Amino acid sequence: MSRKILYLILCIALTLNLVSCNDNQAPCYHLDFNGDCECDFCGCEMNEIDSNVCQHRDEDDDAKCDKCRVDFEDGTEITSLDGKKIMFIGNSYTYYGQTVLVKEQKYLRQDQRVNDKGYFYQLCLANGENVNVTNWTFGGHFLGDLFSGNCAANRGCDGTDHKSYITDREYDYVVIQPTYLEFKGESSTQYIDMIMEFFRAGNQNVKFIILVPYSLYGSISHDPGKIDIETLNGLKDYADKGVTIVDWGGLVMDIVDGKVTMPGSNLDYNQNTFVISKSKNDGYHPNMLSGYIMTLMTYCAITGSSPNNQTYNFCNNSILNTTSKDYLYSFDNFIEKYYTYNGATTNFPEVFASDTDMASIQALIAAHLEAKAYLNYNY
Repeated sequence: MSRKILYLILCIALTLNLVSCNDNQAPCYHLDFNGDCECDFCGCEMNEIDSNVCQHRDEDDDAKCDKCRVDFEDGTEITSLDGKKIMFIGNSYTYYGQTVLVKEQKYLRQDQRVNDKGYFYQLCLANGENVNVTNWTFGGHFLGDLFSGNCAANRGCDGTDHKSYITDREYDYVVIQPTYLEFKGESSTQYIDMIMEFFRAGNQNVKFIILVPYSLYGSISHDPGKIDIETLNGLKDYADKGVTIVDWGGLVMDIVDGKVTMPGSNLDYNQNTFVISKSKNDGYHPNMLSGYIMTLMTYCAITGSSPNNQTYNFCNNSILNTTSKDYLYSFDNFIEKYYTYNGATTNFPEVFASDTDMASIQALIAAHLEAKAYLNYNY
């Protein structure tokens, strides 16, 4: 029997789920002529994995097929972001925590906002993925300001049609961050729909992610009590349409409210652990720990990767600070700048310094992503 015929038989067997890479694994369709799964980088056969031979392994030390990203330990399919384009749309609820890095309002053009090097880029890079991140976040702007064609943010750009500056709509992923009720008391949903239609004109296969900050719940907000009921109740419908929901704000609220616990932790978790305290009127923006949670939840929700054992070394990296005049990756600098109200303190650096606490947070992220509480919202 020729090797080509043998290969064809193996492919048919895989399609029928008769053969898998190992006995208890999901099928991988990229076999060699002997029926063994191989690492696409070095050709190491996955049926006889030798960690000294195959260097292409995930955070659980499991080898992966580079073509379909099947995890050869548990059969989990991972989506690679290497070479992908992703845009973050929102305001300071996204950039304060460094998921993307703050840009001055004067930068209106798309080419001035590409190649962002914030936390999301750094996490992708740590996972061996070179992703192009566009930062379309503007302080004080609602989604309506950015996509209605007539900005009314009162930030020096009133009347601007921000979307007219987006000349390249061909993105693989678009992350949308509503805040709470729009400036006219409207729900964010009409603008989310508008954004989706806008980018589908550039790529029909673009995938959308909705970030859910705690402000949507009318909690930890400069306008407390304003609940965006229509948007929250509409999350299930978006999920049913294939939109990925990242409810990082709900997780932060659960921790602050004591609804979940941190096993083995000796730290006191409170609002200042996750939120800045800059002034009487600004005690609602996310800090660097919230930014990491937002980043990791977004990354794992898109790729299917496990949050457990993901790195966070870049969050306070002095080497990265050498390329940033504002020392954006410095905990000390962030605290000096944003914890200035009435003797405010925070313990988020202690959380980052504790392997136990960070492991607990990563486990909570995994549980929160799995629970999908938004499917049952009824406000």
